[in-house]
Amino acid sequence: MRRAILPLLLLLPLAHADKWNVSHLHDEDDSSLFLRAIEFPSDQRGIAIGVITEKGRQRGVAMVTANGGKSWDQIKLKEEPLSLACFSDEVCWISSPKSVWRSDEGGREWKKISDTKGILKMHFASATQGWAAGVRKSAWETKDGGKTWALLDVLKEVKATPENATFMTIAMNGNFGLIGGTSRPPRKDDSLFPDWMVPEEAAKRREWPGMMMLLETRDAGKSWTPSANSLFGTLTALRIRPDNRGATALLEYIHTFEVPSEVLFVDFKSGKSTSIYRNKATAITDVLLAPSGSVLIAGTETTSLRTLPIPQKFRFLESTINEAASSVIWTQHDVDYRATGRRAHLARKPNGQLWAVTDTGFILRLDREIKTAK
Repeated sequence: MRRAILPLLLLLPLAHADKWNVSHLHDEDDSSLFLRAIEFPSDQRGIAIGVITEKGRQRGVAMVTANGGKSWDQIKLKEEPLSLACFSDEVCWISSPKSVWRSDEGGREWKKISDTKGILKMHFASATQGWAAGVRKSAWETKDGGKTWALLDVLKEVKATPENATFMTIAMNGNFGLIGGTSRPPRKDDSLFPDWMVPEEAAKRREWPGMMMLLETRDAGKSWTPSANSLFGTLTALRIRPDNRGATALLEYIHTFEVPSEVLFVDFKSGKSTSIYRNKATAITDVLLAPSGSVLIAGTETTSLRTLPIPQKFRFLESTINEAASSVIWTQHDVDYRATGRRAHLARKPNGQLWAVTDTGFILRLDREIKTAK
């Protein structure tokens, strides 16, 4: 059962003046850059992946840095990257619609190692052992560094039609782990065209219920237990708290709904989920947890029709959770005025510095400046 608590936006003078500044901006004529993931396996080395479109032609790219984000180099990829995972600052993997690639050079050179298709998310616990989530009710494990992938046996117990079910997110913390996804049957009024092309039809389409699928392990992937719950929205992100007491989940509502997205806290002990952020004016696209347990969320301002492909201002908010008072206080960060888009994705360096990439080619970093509150 879900409980709702009131998210509060702190409007008082802040002791910390935090701002998201531009580290890299793709600003070239007849060219656009869509970035969908970023990782900093070390404080100096980072990788972002995406697709560049030039004169109507698309190709995959990786943006790499070896100096902590001061400068970024563009590396051409042979296939479109869908997901990125790193174990160290040298060993990283990307998936594409057709295959899996590995780099032992910090993202500067990539070698195709597997023809496994449809992987949307990966996580590696070592240079050899990892897990993946993907289309058609698929979740895999590899024990040889991504060369071969075996479907998890527990998938036989997941009561969902493969054509309607997708696992999209993985969260691991020590022995505890979750693989999450959504199953939703098609509707008769689904359109062949995106909502922004048929706004009159889109305005009439309401979000319809589906099923949240979860695979849970408490022994570092040796065994998995499935569970399912009816829900509205699509589960797009899971983050496990450092103390393993619970997880933060992001639900995105694709069609017309009360809010464009919702962030939940799931208590592992009680099994209850609590809504900690839902705002009609903000569409959240990613969530990240700090070692302290605080939550960072990233998204954009919303319009009357969210699916219109019009860049909007980004919003980044950080929480302080008072569990005793069952309340969450949210502080909104400043953002460089040039940064607009529709989706942002988050990452954290080992030293704690926060980073983000956008679907409009921005690479942003959070600079924290300590000031004296008046």
